[in-house]
Amino acid sequence: MKAKILVVEDDKHIQMGLKKSLELEGYHVEQAFDGEDGAYIARTENPDLIILDIMMPFMNGFEVISDLRGEGIDTPILVLSARTETQDKVRGIRLGADDYIEKPFSIDELLARVERKLNLSMKEEFCFGSFSFNQKTSQLIKDSVEISLSSKEIKMLNFFISRKDQVVSRDQIIQGVWGHHYEGTDRTVDNFILGLRKKIGKEHLSTVRGMGYRFVTNS
Repeated sequence: MKAKILVVEDDKHIQMGLKKSLELEGYHVEQAFDGEDGAYIARTENPDLIILDIMMPFMNGFEVISDLRGEGIDTPILVLSARTETQDKVRGIRLGADDYIEKPFSIDELLARVERKLNLSMKEEFCFGSFSFNQKTSQLIKDSVEISLSSKEIKMLNFFISRKDQVVSRDQIIQGVWGHHYEGTDRTVDNFILGLRKKIGKEHLSTVRGMGYRFVTNS
């Protein structure tokens, strides 16, 4: 499964160019055209990498980095900015950015940095209890036997793994798995939870009454 990349950039021409180039490489692309919307999507869509402009409406890139890192969100951030002063680069890195590319930029260089950062950040195999889940091939294995997962169950398992041992609400699950345009009911979410729980065991996916669910790595 290819990575999800969030591009936060208010220049529509640059946005469309990045989206096209990234999708040609097989990535799934989410877009935001201002800092406030970008921070929201970063929280709810759980991207694998963020490409972030600095000079944007509502919230600038520095504020977005500060807010996300302050909330414990460690998604790799690649800053893409026309601000080339050394102090701006230092500020971005100190706030928690992982890389800084100056505009104008080479798309080939940007794609190379994206690939390198994703390869460093994405763990191929995640183990919990007697299970192993390959996040690149989306294979779930128990006792050398592969367990079949639907596309939605794969997305849900990735969502829970990224928030292991945390309590997450139904709303967070909906935003992270279905997206903010979801128009279904809570019952649909509960049914998918029940289906996944049958496959990985209730000891790994527990209900926290009145709050939501917790993915537990050690039974």
